[in-house]
Amino acid sequence: MQPQEDARACLQELQQKPPVLPFEPDLLPMLFAATKNSTATPAKGLVTLIERSQKLTARVLATANSAAYGQEFKVSTLHRAINIVGLKTIRTLVVMVGMASVIKGASLPKSFDVKGLWKHEMATAAIAKILAAELGGPDGAWGPCADENSRLVMDPDEAYIAGLLHDIGKVFFAACRPALWETMTATCKECGRQYFEVENAYWSMDHALIGAVVLYQWKLPLILTEPINWHHAPEQAPTCKLEAQLLAAANIIARNPPDANGRLCEKAAALLPENCDQSAIAEAIALYFATADAEAFSTFDA
Repeated sequence: MQPQEDARACLQELQQKPPVLPFEPDLLPMLFAATKNSTATPAKGLVTLIERSQKLTARVLATANSAAYGQEFKVSTLHRAINIVGLKTIRTLVVMVGMASVIKGASLPKSFDVKGLWKHEMATAAIAKILAAELGGPDGAWGPCADENSRLVMDPDEAYIAGLLHDIGKVFFAACRPALWETMTATCKECGRQYFEVENAYWSMDHALIGAVVLYQWKLPLILTEPINWHHAPEQAPTCKLEAQLLAAANIIARNPPDANGRLCEKAAALLPENCDQSAIAEAIALYFATADAEAFSTFDA
C-alpha cells in the first residue's frame, strides 16, 4: 500500500472506530455547551452522565474534598461536589480522565515514551493557559479592546485543554500503526528532524490531523479541534488562527523554556503579537517551570 493510501486508511479506521472514552459519549459536548454560560449550574442530565462512571464520580468527589477547596464537612453528593468545584474544572477533569484512560488502554509500541508525552502535554497546557490569560485578558493584545479580527476567542481553561490534547494524535497513530511509528521515531533520531516533518514527508499528514479527527468524533468544539489540527502550521488555520498561533507558541515554549535573561525563543516570540508584554509572559512561564511537578500527571490514575 502506498503511503498516502495508508494515511487515508488510517484516518478511516479512526473515524469509523474511534478510541472509546470511559464515560458516556454525550458528556463532553454537554459540558462544553454548559460552560459557555458562565452562570450555568449543573443540569440533572449532566449529573446523571457523570454518575454512570464510577471512576469519574470518585475523582470528582475526591477533588471536591481536597485541601484546595477547604470544605469543613465531607462532600458526599455529586451535585454538591460539582457546585463546589465548578463546571469548568469538572470539564478539565473529565478530559484528564478520558485522556488517561485512552492512553492506558492503547496498545502502544515499547518505544513509546508515555511519561515524556504526559510531561510535554502538561507543560504545553500550563503555558497555553498563561498565554490565553495574558493575551486575551482585559488589557491583552488579543483582548476585548482589540480589533474584531484580532480578539482571542479561546479562554484560558479552553487553552489548557487544547494544550493537554494537542499531541494526543501521537497515541492514536502509534496504536494504529505501531511498526510505522517506530520507523519514524528512528528516522527522527537519525536525521534530527521534528516528528511532524517526518510524518508529512512520508504520508502527507501528521499526528495533529489524526488527533483532530478523533477529537471531532468525540464531539469536541471547533475552538479546540482546529488549533490542535494546525498547531504545527498555524498560518493555515481557516477560522481559529489566533488560537492556533497561541497553541503553536505554547508547544514551542514547552520544549524551549525562557532563557536565563527571561527571553522567549525567537520562533515562539514570532507567533505572539508585537505589542504584547513578552517579558511578563516569560516571567510567568519561568515561574511555572520553576514550580511544576513534572511527575504529577504522568501517574494520573484513569
